[in-house]
Formats: sequence, structure tokens, C-alpha cells
Amino acid sequence: MTKLQKELPNAKVLIFSPNPVANCKTKNSLGFNYLDYIQASEQVTKTNKWAYMNSKEEIEKKLKKRI
Repeated sequence: MTKLQKELPNAKVLIFSPNPVANCKTKNSLGFNYLDYIQASEQVTKTNKWAYMNSKEEIEKKLKKRI
């Protein structure tokens, strides 16, 4: 991100939350699950004052309507 900001100072970059997964409790080899990634991505973007959109809730609402 630093390289982008340096080389393209007027660019607007929007970071989206990770897409929902079927089983959000399953952990990967690092011991993180889906919700861990949501929290970490939000924290990193807030710390760095980057534009962030948590799409998780809206995607989950639409998925529930389909069922």
C-alpha cells in the first residue's frame, strides 16, 4: 500500500472485507478463522487510515434472503 500511495498519490483505493465463507469457524494453518480476518482487516485499515468497507453484513443479509 505504501508503494501505491507513493507512486500514485491521487489514487483512491477501497479495501473490502473478506468474502463470507461456508464455515466461518474453520481455522487455517495459522490458526485464524474467517471472523479473525474480518477483525484484523478492519484494524489494519483503521490504523493506517485507509478506506475500508465491511461488505460481510450486506452479503450475509442477501444470502439469508435466498434461503
